[in-house]
Amino acid sequence: MSVKKYIIQFRILFFLCLLILGACNKQKEETIIYKKPLKLNFDATCTWLNDVENYNKKNYLSVFYTYYNQKIKEGKFIEASRAMEIVSLKKSSHVSFDKPFMNTINFYSKNYRNKVPAINASFVESYLGDYYTDKGEFAKAISYYTKNTLIPVNDYKSCYKKGDAYSTISWCYQCIGDQKSALAANYKALDYFKQTDQTNILQTLYDNFGGIYEAMHDYDNALKNNSLAIKYTRGEKYSNVYTYLFNRINIYDHAGQYDKMYALSDSTYHSFKKSGEVNTWIEVPLTQYYIKKLYHEGKFEESKNLLDELKPEVIALNSNITNLEYDVLVAEYEIKKNKGIKDTKLIKKSIPILLENRHFGKLRDCYSVLLDDAVAKKDYKNAHLYAVEGAKIQDSIASMEMANAVIEFDVKYKTKKKEQQIALQENTIQNKNTTIALLVSVLIGLGLIGVALVLLQKQRKLKKEKQNTQLYTKQLLEKTEEERKRIASDLHDSVSHELLSLKNTFEENAESTNKKIDGIINDIRSISRNLHPIMFDKVGLKATINQMVERTQNVNDFMVTAEIDYKGSLSSVVELQIYRIIQEALSNIIKYADAVAARISVIEYKSTIVIEIKDNGKGFNVQETLNNNHSFGLHNIIERSRAIGGEAKIVSDPNGTIITIEIKKHL
Repeated sequence: MSVKKYIIQFRILFFLCLLILGACNKQKEETIIYKKPLKLNFDATCTWLNDVENYNKKNYLSVFYTYYNQKIKEGKFIEASRAMEIVSLKKSSHVSFDKPFMNTINFYSKNYRNKVPAINASFVESYLGDYYTDKGEFAKAISYYTKNTLIPVNDYKSCYKKGDAYSTISWCYQCIGDQKSALAANYKALDYFKQTDQTNILQTLYDNFGGIYEAMHDYDNALKNNSLAIKYTRGEKYSNVYTYLFNRINIYDHAGQYDKMYALSDSTYHSFKKSGEVNTWIEVPLTQYYIKKLYHEGKFEESKNLLDELKPEVIALNSNITNLEYDVLVAEYEIKKNKGIKDTKLIKKSIPILLENRHFGKLRDCYSVLLDDAVAKKDYKNAHLYAVEGAKIQDSIASMEMANAVIEFDVKYKTKKKEQQIALQENTIQNKNTTIALLVSVLIGLGLIGVALVLLQKQRKLKKEKQNTQLYTKQLLEKTEEERKRIASDLHDSVSHELLSLKNTFEENAESTNKKIDGIINDIRSISRNLHPIMFDKVGLKATINQMVERTQNVNDFMVTAEIDYKGSLSSVVELQIYRIIQEALSNIIKYADAVAARISVIEYKSTIVIEIKDNGKGFNVQETLNNNHSFGLHNIIERSRAIGGEAKIVSDPNGTIITIEIKKHL
């Protein structure tokens, strides 16, 4: 019985095993893993737009708008969408929401998004969600992100997009104090990201979990998840690390661990400055915490200088939340330095917006700084008012946390009760099926062992036959080369010398005879070189290949270049086979390729030697040519490569042919 039949039997038994075990046990849905594409299908302009190094260049947006408008004009809406998605992601990551681009996004959504598949236009919801998140309008942001959770999952991009939508929804719920919804959304994000091969995404999810636990005042779990987020960055770009370090500083702040907060603020701020990283969105909050540290140390002049330096960057971000945090920081400086805030309107005007969006954490900070200001000014009436309002906000946070806790315990109770009922049912079924499952498993196990033993024996036999064939081929080639060498030596040392002697005996006018004899000598030398390169053993592989290249160019009026980076690590027998392979390849190019140029390269690496012969000829169908009876040259190249422990790959199209041989070195 052939190995193929054994393999078929093995597959049948294995399939039956899966069916029986599936009938005896509860079936589980198989998790599909979507792999990130290794290569992005971008044209030159989109590749340029996607390069992070180009984003800060002055012509970045002009390049985009020129490309985008041209593609819209040509009716190539997929290409236009791809470019806009790239730029929208770049702008969101840099928290840049300028009006012209926003208008372009809205116009695209209204007029062109229906001309492309839904997944290709999903960036619109992502960008608008990011915009409203930055403005602190989290309810609107959630409504946009939620649209992307309706995307059907059928590939990596759709799975990633859906997971990312749930992740950002989780963060929005955190900001408005709904930690139960935040936790649920983050777990959904985890489910989708686990279906991809990008495990580094876990860093964002752990960071989200850290923020949720921080809001629940479970600071131990918050710090634990924050540490996991930092760990999963695994040497990625600095910005991710600094983001998670900033979040850790924030946890220390809310936990009241101010010594750790000040120490980490100092080290992270100076590390960021030293790194040369350009990211205003990270630099601003890190600087703000560093300024708080300076306040604590009484270094008001240095803090004032930093506030002045920070102001243009805050204005450039144009973020409601960032503006508010900066105003609060300035207010704290004025309270500590001038015994009161110059203009409390900057703080008060943000309160209605924060209330509308249920941003209780920032509300608490506002009332706290207003209270400190009233006390500093001895305005005890307003101080009492701010204290009362601050207490209400604290009560709102506590009430929401209590409501979340009550709901969570209720869900846990109902879930536990349902699990107990299911456990009783499963226990009854399991008792009936255990004996059957064990018997079937034993029978299948014995069958699989028997098949495995047979396959192992066949595999060993095939391996031995392959080794014998390879050894035979190698010996045959060595004997052939030895015989060629002997014949070449006889022709060169005997026949050639005799003809030279004959030539010298002619003393009278024998010009025509001399020409004939010269022709015979040249023919013999050519035959000798083809049988065995006379100087090969003396000058080595590199010089011999160069001689062959020069000779080929002179004789055939054909351009050949050679790049040889070889240090002589192979035996002379193997080197000679390499020479023969190159010789055969050049011969085929000259005879059949209709090429005007060819290139030879022999490159030695640490563990391999790679030979490449490339031409610009008309190409051919490789498989069809190998299957006919007139492809001895190609088979010669393949078999010689195998004989010396290498592997030949032949790729050909109308633009030319490339032959690549990779030989593993025995280290």
